[in-house]
Amino acid sequence: MKVELTETFNFPPEAIFTVLADIPHHVDWVEEPIELTSLIGGPAKLGTKWEQNANRFGKRLFLLNTCNIYEANRKFGWKTEKPFLAQVTFLLEADKGVTKLTWSIESDEGGIVQLAEPLLIKQTNLIIRNSFARLKKYLQSRA
Repeated sequence: MKVELTETFNFPPEAIFTVLADIPHHVDWVEEPIELTSLIGGPAKLGTKWEQNANRFGKRLFLLNTCNIYEANRKFGWKTEKPFLAQVTFLLEADKGVTKLTWSIESDEGGIVQLAEPLLIKQTNLIIRNSFARLKKYLQSRA
């Protein structure tokens, strides 16, 4: 599964990157996860690990993440190791006074989960769109 969405923000890349890399506060603006359970090696940098609980289709999931992309003010991302392999990447691009933020998720759900891929794509799109709206509000509250 691959989902990629881009949104424009009226904030500089540095302000957005600071929020993206602030792992303990993801729960303040990302529709999922619902709670951070541990953070090892924070603040965010290459190799930082964290565990989160999320809710997908009414089922609680335990996620184990490792930061594998960190280019200050430009690119941030992590690999999810459990319950399935996934790559989450944020790309920031300054463009005429605004910042384009591209959020992509690539995952490899195997077995019977593959049958639900169209539903997963639809739900992931909705989560990202809702999270973009929440991120805008969060950034405004910090300005």
